Amino acid sequence: MRPKAIFCTAMIIIELLVACDSVELTIAVRQVDAGWLEVSNANDTTWKDARLTIEAFESEGTARPCGEESVARWEPGQAVRVPACAEKVRFTLTTGGDTARFSYFKGQLYRRLGRREIPITQ
Repeated sequence: MRPKAIFCTAMIIIELLVACDSVELTIAVRQVDAGWLEVSNANDTTWKDARLTIEAFESEGTARPCGEESVARWEPGQAVRVPACAEKVRFTLTTGGDTARFSYFKGQLYRRLGRREIPITQ
């Protein structure tokens, strides 16, 4: 394959990965107690049938499930308490057919887009 064809193919794959995640959904995270985090709806809209999956990110690059919260009606600003099961915690939020992925590490929230993590100011 020619370099231009490889580049175009890579860009299409990246666009497909990013298109799967919603940038509309936003959360806020804060440490409340040792071993616990509060995750809140940082949007201006109410989410219905929201599911938040929590994973512990391990140092060798693997993730293991460590919790899940289902909220029938998640109001703006409303928080749920979840375990801080590792130094770096990953979140997957699904609601209304949309999915958004985040990670939280050392007090900083990141939006995960493919393999990239982009800092979010809270």
